[in-house]
Amino acid sequence: MRIFDPHIHMTSRTTDDYEAMYAAGVRAVVEPSFWLGQPRTSPASFLDYFDALLGWEPFRAAQYGIAHHCTLALNPRRPTTRVARPSSTRCPGISSRTTWWPSARSATTP
Repeated sequence: MRIFDPHIHMTSRTTDDYEAMYAAGVRAVVEPSFWLGQPRTSPASFLDYFDALLGWEPFRAAQYGIAHHCTLALNPRRPTTRVARPSSTRCPGISSRTTWWPSARSATTP
């Protein structure tokens, strides 16, 4: 049986977990990601996280026969738009689909 896990945080798991998941039939996962656990002081910290989720983690999963996909979001309140907007404009394919909410009262698009 082939299994798809639609919500699993693999960046906090060991490679032993990938081995066990493959043995149980898992062949694809989706990692819901929202930039947690790193200082949110500059776009560089987000880009480091982005690179890990789209570069390292899919590579690591593939070593065990598992396809790794992720969803990626920036919290609209934290980090502030001072950090969030520059972060998303440096990520390929994100800035064209991003809507910004600088306050709870008004929604704007770039």
